Order: sequence, then structure tokens, then C-alpha cells
Amino acid sequence: MRELQALLEYLVKHNADHAGEILELAARAESLGKPRVHEHLVRGVELLHQSNKSLQAALAELGG
Repeated sequence: MRELQALLEYLVKHNADHAGEILELAARAESLGKPRVHEHLVRGVELLHQSNKSLQAALAELGG
């Protein structure tokens, strides 16, 4: 059980770290005049945040 909790905690942080990196890429795409690429990347970050909400709910169910 503790291993599962630890893995979920890791994944939540890992996703959050990647979300920050993706937002940096989105800003670069926008500065390069690629608004559609920017939009796709921002949407990807939104989906990562939604994923993290589900992972956090699973973690809460485990008591973590």
C-alpha cells in the first residue's frame, strides 16, 4: 500500500514538473508566431492538471 501511495505522489509531482516545462515550450511557440502550437500545448497542460486531480483522488482514497 505504501509503495502505491509513494508512486502516486511521485507521479503527481512528475506531472506538475512536466506541466511547467510544457508551458515554457508554449511560450516559445507563441514567440515564434505559432499560436496553434501554443494552444495545443496549453491544452495539454490543462489535461495534465485534470489527470493530477484524478491521481490525487486515488491517493486520497488510499489514505495518503
